[in-house]
Amino acid sequence: MNRKRKRDKYYVGKSKTVPFRKNENWRERHDRRKEAALTQRETVEGWCRRNKFTIQITNNGHHWQMRNPNNKSIQWWPSSGKLVIGSFWNKGVHVHDIYQLIDILVRCKEDTV
Repeated sequence: MNRKRKRDKYYVGKSKTVPFRKNENWRERHDRRKEAALTQRETVEGWCRRNKFTIQITNNGHHWQMRNPNNKSIQWWPSSGKLVIGSFWNKGVHVHDIYQLIDILVRCKEDTV
């Protein structure tokens, strides 16, 4: 089956903290991403506090919900890397670690997304 991939709205590059491993089972990769995000959650929570974002992490770390000062919703699922800004589900961004997440949050703070 030949699937055409849809490009993300933004390309944030490859993850340096949770790199892709060839031949790794996708479940292991998803677990690795989620655990890395949870290990560094204080970094994101601190950034959110300093920048007046709200953050709520639910479902044992599977779902991160943030809002910028203008009340724009940002949702992230670290295991799959899916990030959605507002309600534009078809314009998602692949974000695989917290540094890529913070890069997108900076853009949301500046309302450039």
